[in-house]
Amino acid sequence: MNAVDTDEVQAVFAGAALWLDCTLLVQPVDSLVQVSWTRDNELLYYQYLVNDRLVSYPPNTTAGVMFHARASSQTVGQVTVWPVAPGEGGVYSCHVVMSGTGDASNVERHKTITVFVCESLCSSQ
Repeated sequence: MNAVDTDEVQAVFAGAALWLDCTLLVQPVDSLVQVSWTRDNELLYYQYLVNDRLVSYPPNTTAGVMFHARASSQTVGQVTVWPVAPGEGGVYSCHVVMSGTGDASNVERHKTITVFVCESLCSSQ
């Protein structure tokens, strides 16, 4: 695996819930927000906040179809995958685009989370 600049590392047991969180990147929520989630650079999930209403859906990609029935979100910038399956570790990223208000231009922010899925015990190796 290539070296990746990671903001966060998570270990999760297979069968448990995987919480992906970049809610701090969408603050303050005062404009149109788009969050796209990827796993190993493949599009996994979209979120839009329009008029204070959250719209979330998986795209028609291999990852989107794979996570379709197991991915959910109640908050912009947060996605839960349950249950997470063995082999679903990797580098998860969120890309946030917030439209500017007034004279401000669009603001873009990124976060990467390296996820290790453990089938029994997680070790630090």
